Amino acid sequence: MKLFTPILFLGLAGAIFFWYINPTYLGLQDSLAEQAQFDAALSRSRELQDVRDQLLSRYNTFPQIDLARLQKLVPDHVDNVRLILDFDSMATKYGMRVRNVVIETPKERVSRGQIGPDEKTYESVILSFNVSGSYDTFRQYLADLEKSLRLVDVVGLSFTANETGIYEFTFHIKTYWLKP
Repeated sequence: MKLFTPILFLGLAGAIFFWYINPTYLGLQDSLAEQAQFDAALSRSRELQDVRDQLLSRYNTFPQIDLARLQKLVPDHVDNVRLILDFDSMATKYGMRVRNVVIETPKERVSRGQIGPDEKTYESVILSFNVSGSYDTFRQYLADLEKSLRLVDVVGLSFTANETGIYEFTFHIKTYWLKP
């Protein structure tokens, strides 16, 4: 009997260790590891908030007129109506009118050999329209397009002539905007 009681207590201690203490200890270790991950994520979020605050303070130092010009240069959305009105107001200065406007909607373009999503941070659209005028007014209008704040590329240009010296110019212009 003297030997039975210590063996019983030893077996009972082993059973308690394997069925209660060890699983509880492992669960506690998992909780501590999860807490460490949360603490790391919290400190990282504080760092990101500090960076955001620094960038926001730098952004707020820019004059509003410069920000408006930058928004006009590369907008964050496509505003075809405003763009056409801008082109028409430039043409009106030279006695021309923008006509026959066609907007080529952007299609999903996949280049040969491209795998995965498109990594570009911008989108583009091609806008086609006609103007009529003399060659000199055309050159002045083209110079105004070149000096415009809106980022545009003339990707195509054709013209037809008649006997009166008035030409019909067809523009194909590519414009850009930032993806959201």
